[in-house]
Amino acid sequence: MSMRRRLSSENQKMMDRARKARKERIFGDKSHGQHHRGYSSANAENQVGEKEGKGMLKLVRLNGEVLYLNMFQIESMESIPETKVKMMNGDYYLVKDSADSIMDQIRAFVKSCIVYEDKSE
Repeated sequence: MSMRRRLSSENQKMMDRARKARKERIFGDKSHGQHHRGYSSANAENQVGEKEGKGMLKLVRLNGEVLYLNMFQIESMESIPETKVKMMNGDYYLVKDSADSIMDQIRAFVKSCIVYEDKSE
C-alpha cells in the first residue's frame, strides 16, 4: 500500500471515529432509533399534540407519510421546489410543507417560551 493511500485510510478512520463520537453526544448513547423530545407551542398550526410528544415538528413526506422532527436538530432547509430539511446528523428529508410553514411552527414555539409578567397590579 502506498504512503498516500495509507494516510488517506488512516484519516478516514479518524474522521469516522469523530463522526461516531458526535452522534453519541447528540443522541446520548449508541442507539440511534430513540425518539427525542423538545418543546413546542400550543398554537402552532401543525404542532404535535400531547399524545404524540411535544417539541416535534409535524411534517408530511412526499408520499403522504407523516414525519415528526425535532426542531433543535434541523441544520438547514432548502426549497427545491419541495422542501429539503437537513438534520444535524447529515440525514435529510424531502417534505411537502413549505419552508415558511416550518418556520411558522418554530416561531410559535419560540413565542411560547417567552413569559410576560403582568405588572399592572
